Amino acid sequence: MNLLQIAPSENERCLPEPIQERLQALYEGVPGVSCGCDRPGQCCELTDEEMASDFATMYPIYMVEYLNIVDYVRANFDPQRQEALLGVAEERPRRCPFLTGEGGCSIHPARPLVCRTYGVLSREQVEETASSARGEVPSAWVASFLFTERHTVCPKTTVVEPEKVAQHAREMISFSYERDLLEMAQDVGLPDEDRRDALEAASGQREVRRWTWGGFNVLLRAPVSWLKNHFGVYWEKASLAE
Repeated sequence: MNLLQIAPSENERCLPEPIQERLQALYEGVPGVSCGCDRPGQCCELTDEEMASDFATMYPIYMVEYLNIVDYVRANFDPQRQEALLGVAEERPRRCPFLTGEGGCSIHPARPLVCRTYGVLSREQVEETASSARGEVPSAWVASFLFTERHTVCPKTTVVEPEKVAQHAREMISFSYERDLLEMAQDVGLPDEDRRDALEAASGQREVRRWTWGGFNVLLRAPVSWLKNHFGVYWEKASLAE
């Protein structure tokens, strides 16, 4: 399956510039961190035990983020590397496809929200944020926040923009980032009708809010003829689409 068959022309952006600017403004609200791991990138590669437990190297990203990364890949990588990255169809690769040999992130300026927020909040900040938000936001939001953030605390990270932490915590507990990303995705208006039809035939739904890099590659880049005949099988095996 050649996922590059429907790639846009070299001068055409996948993500309209106004949407890209909104996305960048959202990203700038997330405090920056530095990694103190002895082996950089170890959180972007799964162990045997993590593979067996259905962990993922790149958790689901929003469609608007996927399109932003596609634009970055097409603008910054040679054709051979583009083909390799845009041809990834695996939903849960052992190793993040953007991880460099030295343990760095090859798409760092365009990395998605899930990567930017990893390790930002300390365990104490997670608990304090949840405690202060009880009664102000739905209890389901608090529970979801705690489940996610307790599992992404990293003692090896150092926050380099502490002035942003308090507002960031409020954005996280209120799911403001996510709501903004969904609104941007609606403004983009993809996938097209043929792809929506293939998705609906396989899943009963007309859109996917979040999915992995490989999943979106298949849905948005595979030939429609392939989707009509094979997407149902791919979807049945998928586990990270939302």
